[in-house]
Amino acid sequence: MSSRLSADIGGTFTDLVLLDEAGHLHVQKTPSTPDDFKNGVLNGVQITLAAANETRGKGTEIAMKDVEYFVHGATVVLNALIQRKLPTTALVTTAGFRDVLEIMRTNNPFMYDMRYVKPAPLIPRRLRFEIGERVLHTGEVMTELDEAGVREVALKLKASGATAVAVCLIHAYANPAHEQRVRDIICETCPDMVVCLSSEVAGEQREFERTSTTSINAATVPIITSYLDRLSGELRDLGLQRDLYVMQSNGGVITSNVARDLPVRTVLSGPSGGVVGGAYLANEIGLDNVVTLDMGGTSTDIGLVAHGRAVTVDESHVDGWPILAPMIEILAIGAGGGSIGWLDSGGGLRVGPQSAGAVPGPVCYRRGGDEPTVSDACLVLSRLDPDYFLGGRMDLDVDGANWVISEKVAGPLKMSKEEAAQGMITVVTANMAKAMRQILVARGLDPRDFTLMAFGGAGGMVVGDLLRASDVKRALVPNNPGALCAIGMLVTDFRYDASATLVRALKSADADEVAKVFARLDTEARGKLVEEGLRAEDVLVERYVDVRYVGQEYYLKIPVDDGPLDVAMLETEFNKEHERVYGYSTSLFPCEFVNLRLTALGKVMRPKFPTYAARSAADGPLKPDTRRQVYFGGRFADTPIYRIESLRPGDTMMGPLVIEDPNSTVVVLADQQATVDGYKNILIEEIDA
Repeated sequence: MSSRLSADIGGTFTDLVLLDEAGHLHVQKTPSTPDDFKNGVLNGVQITLAAANETRGKGTEIAMKDVEYFVHGATVVLNALIQRKLPTTALVTTAGFRDVLEIMRTNNPFMYDMRYVKPAPLIPRRLRFEIGERVLHTGEVMTELDEAGVREVALKLKASGATAVAVCLIHAYANPAHEQRVRDIICETCPDMVVCLSSEVAGEQREFERTSTTSINAATVPIITSYLDRLSGELRDLGLQRDLYVMQSNGGVITSNVARDLPVRTVLSGPSGGVVGGAYLANEIGLDNVVTLDMGGTSTDIGLVAHGRAVTVDESHVDGWPILAPMIEILAIGAGGGSIGWLDSGGGLRVGPQSAGAVPGPVCYRRGGDEPTVSDACLVLSRLDPDYFLGGRMDLDVDGANWVISEKVAGPLKMSKEEAAQGMITVVTANMAKAMRQILVARGLDPRDFTLMAFGGAGGMVVGDLLRASDVKRALVPNNPGALCAIGMLVTDFRYDASATLVRALKSADADEVAKVFARLDTEARGKLVEEGLRAEDVLVERYVDVRYVGQEYYLKIPVDDGPLDVAMLETEFNKEHERVYGYSTSLFPCEFVNLRLTALGKVMRPKFPTYAARSAADGPLKPDTRRQVYFGGRFADTPIYRIESLRPGDTMMGPLVIEDPNSTVVVLADQQATVDGYKNILIEEIDA
């Protein structure tokens, strides 16, 4: 196995993992650089290589030229969307559909919020242009394309200052010919213009969602292109000789060239790595159902692994805007180590979603922060060791943390600073527990069937509190928890998703027609992976059909086998899934399918997680590395502190206690038991008193 490198860019820290040719993992954490995330990646690469080479013999050093595979999570698209820092983008659409982005859907997603206001359109009306043409939902051309009108629009685009344009014509998913011709004409007049077609970005029905997805893609192509060009160039200067790979939101990887064309597929690039890593670890240790909880400095990302696979959705929302693209289902909330504690108008304590981020960061980081954060609260409670943060590479400001919690939380609430700090932990874990219930119950899943996998730099710090606040009663903190997202990127397959809308009644479906559409999708998906360097015979294909009752708005995705479509089996499986998700099914309404989907996977060689030997006589009995006063249950208590290096598989400890490694801290409460497994994961369970 050749050397591989991955980088997960978070709002506060950037995590890097180097897997060398011998299968050894080298993990490093470095501050993120929000002004230009590229710099944090480049700094981390050099630190990681230097640290890895310190452990290797002379003459065996790893250089960038030895890295065969470098993948990273690109957060630039998500950040640009949330901050609305987008280049000037235009829209070309069929006459009569100019205001689709403004009208959106007529329903209020927040039913009882009378103050709800729709988000501002991604593209202003002055940059939305209509052209004459009409294609029916069958693909038949009703009105031919007005090419003279398109040329007039192209001239307006040239004068508008737009750098990108989304072309979204009615029913282009059924017949893309008009969109393709529009692109040709625009490129003749505006050769430097980025042109994105809805038929290539989101080839499905639902006009608003398709227009939104294509507009987001067009607006972010210049952003991700600039970022990847600069990053790739500087990595080449450091010696990287291979293409840079990018994590997708769907849990697969693509080359940077594909990411430049389809940035909309990288929106949740970083968080998806954590769910993939969680699924891989869960399969390794025999866990079928896992709730992944990735708590970083800015947010907490919650995902699901059910029956050994990461749960995905085919539509998601970012800042109120829908995206038609397969994504791992992730619920992100503003609850991280940098989340700020504040008092609402009624004097109630709140935590987040505002965050101190990487700059200025928590007060205890000594970077100019002046707001109380979760990390400051943990330091006040002595959950964090100020002399061992990041393995001692970063000295924390205890006095600063005590001052800010006292001044801005404890004082106004008329309580001690320890009570205020504990209150912040209680509030932030209550927010997480609510989000966990939301993502589980919405899918008809019983929390008691799941294990909580808490990771990220701050996940272990609140895992005991969260276990007690939620309906999940067993938790696992992985070895190297701060780097699980980056580790997940190293075990991620190449993936390409293709779909086509085909609305047909289930009972009268033409099997030959379905087979032809699946064959076209198969050719498209395999071809994309072959272009990325995989062999066609190494590509695995999965097929799905979106099914609903006639009259329903939404559908359920049902897997189907290769070969002729088995209508009876498809209807049976749909009714089973409908019963599981919604609590009922019916034979009174006929079924129809809406979309055909195909996922092509190019498998990568997966490394094995390192295993460790059980405690021997030479190791001596289990005992704490040190002790300190930690705040539990309303008072400071003399608490055992264990270092992960001293623990061995099979070690069992009763809380309260703290387990530390250079990049994370695990806090176990009273009446909770921590057990170390063969991979040095920490299993935590509630013990009945």
